[in-house]
Amino acid sequence: MVKLITELGKKPTDVARDIGVTPTTIRRWVTEYSLHGEDAFPGKGNLRPLDAEQKRLEKEIRDLKEENAILKK
Repeated sequence: MVKLITELGKKPTDVARDIGVTPTTIRRWVTEYSLHGEDAFPGKGNLRPLDAEQKRLEKEIRDLKEENAILKK
């Protein structure tokens, strides 16, 4: 849908009407695509690579804090 707008020059309102969503949704998709490219829509239940890395690092920090708390006791 995004490529219909970015590459073929269709209007967001026309694309939105064709697929049954609001034009605001289409504009948001275009914005996400322009910011993140192909990684903008990783699929249901998946994270973009940078988000996955951040989540992994946050978990590592939590684990290390917990280990430090145990060692202090």
